[in-house]
Amino acid sequence: MKHVSLEEMLVNDKIITQAQLEEVNLIQKETGQATFYIILDHQFAKEKDVLRVLAKSLKMDFVDNLTNNTNPEAIRAFPQNLALKYKMCPLRVSEGTLTLATSNPFNISAVEDLSMIIGLSIKTVLSTRVEIDSAIERLYSKRTEKNEFGEDLINESDEQENEATVETSSVVRMVNNLIIDAYKVNASDIHIEPEADYTRVRFRVDGDLTTHVDFDKDKHSLISTRIKILSGLNIAEKRLPQDGSFQFNHDFKKIDIRVSTLPTPYGENIVMRLLGADQNIEYSLTGLGISPSTLSTIEKAILVPHGIILVTGPTGSGKTTTLYSILARLAVPTKAIKTVEDPIERKFEGITQVQVNQKAGLTFAAGLRSILRQDPDIIMIGEIRDTETAEIAIRSAITGHLVLSTIHTNDALSSVIRLVDMGVEPFKVGSSLVCIIAQRLVKRVCIHCKKKVEMTSTEARLLKTDLKQVYVGEGCDKCHHTGYSGRLAVFETILIDHALEDLISKNASLEELRNYAKEKKIPMLRDEVMAYVQSGTTTVEEALRILYNVEN
Repeated sequence: MKHVSLEEMLVNDKIITQAQLEEVNLIQKETGQATFYIILDHQFAKEKDVLRVLAKSLKMDFVDNLTNNTNPEAIRAFPQNLALKYKMCPLRVSEGTLTLATSNPFNISAVEDLSMIIGLSIKTVLSTRVEIDSAIERLYSKRTEKNEFGEDLINESDEQENEATVETSSVVRMVNNLIIDAYKVNASDIHIEPEADYTRVRFRVDGDLTTHVDFDKDKHSLISTRIKILSGLNIAEKRLPQDGSFQFNHDFKKIDIRVSTLPTPYGENIVMRLLGADQNIEYSLTGLGISPSTLSTIEKAILVPHGIILVTGPTGSGKTTTLYSILARLAVPTKAIKTVEDPIERKFEGITQVQVNQKAGLTFAAGLRSILRQDPDIIMIGEIRDTETAEIAIRSAITGHLVLSTIHTNDALSSVIRLVDMGVEPFKVGSSLVCIIAQRLVKRVCIHCKKKVEMTSTEARLLKTDLKQVYVGEGCDKCHHTGYSGRLAVFETILIDHALEDLISKNASLEELRNYAKEKKIPMLRDEVMAYVQSGTTTVEEALRILYNVEN
């Protein structure tokens, strides 16, 4: 069925003439103003007639006599100052939804703000401005008491209600400022944590949580409600965890934000993950600051036309950034690149990216199966989590696709054992693997306050090194007195040669695989970490954090 525009409906219903419509179109071209407002401002038609047609177009109700359609509960739920500010009249409350009459159906942000302020879902119907103003005056005048001199008295409960609304109106700015502040310091996550007497907000910057601000306890429910409205979550549900997302626009940049709520005795704990908000990331292999030897190995691996390149490491180790940087190098007009991700952290032109949706049944495995029917050359799977995904990925690599993915293991060679443990046959793993990249993120020493210190005997023993002097950051204004400024990735990159492929196919143990790597003098994660310690790029503290996990 052909869509009929509002203008056509107005002409068809003889609300305006064709000549008037042409005049409206001329004004619209000159001013850019919406035709709806031009028709009303230039009095080409009565507001009531236009709104009736608009209501039909938008499939909304049109209400003429507001006073007779309003119940007391709605008036109590919608304070007078809000009615006057937003030019909306309350009609009824039913099952957690407040119905309001408006003459402007296009002010979506006002509806969102009111839903947050009141704590109810909002439904709107249309009515004229004159009718709304008149209804507001009549409805709220009934609630105003007079003193002995005939002066208006404000009910105490109304005063408290208005005071709460004034406080609440600032919560939109509070939430916006939290996100902007987090963006400015390159935070990856915002933690909003209710305590018994206050709410603490912490930012995760360079992998560590730091306290940003504390709020009064009574602000928490307002903040959580605002975030839940933005995320499309149920604001009335506070007993169960919820997950949602929204997009925040700042500084000409769109920041995708994933939201997770968790009920606690003091209120809902909220974590917001900022995707693509790190302004310092350059998605290119050369821009990542990769060491020359690691860069050379990765460059060799991506020249292979088919097979699997695996990136492994714990959560937050930069795996996705490495994969995106490889994809950026591989993205050429002659290749079709498809990805399945959860979440899509950065959108790339020329690459087809698919978002996993568990509720809809779009899992990694389901997305991967669909992608294979889309004639891809290169496939990126956000993570190999289960046997089904692993099997499809291996089969895709064997049948001529270059597959990139991540997996959770402590080091590169452990990924081989993990795939076999998932049920993939060893010979398939051996024949499909091209390269395994294990990585971690270490904090850089601040160059403004870096100083040389003596390494202690305990540190030397733990790191199994004979280094005598190392570097630390003393802490200064430039690094916010942390001693560190930014992070860099350290890698363990293993190309699968014929001998290693043979070992994997024969189901060799992890010890046998590690022995082979030692014999071939393949640089391991430890070697790159210690090189950065020696050069003063990172600290002994960071080296111990990384190598203790790897070497126990």
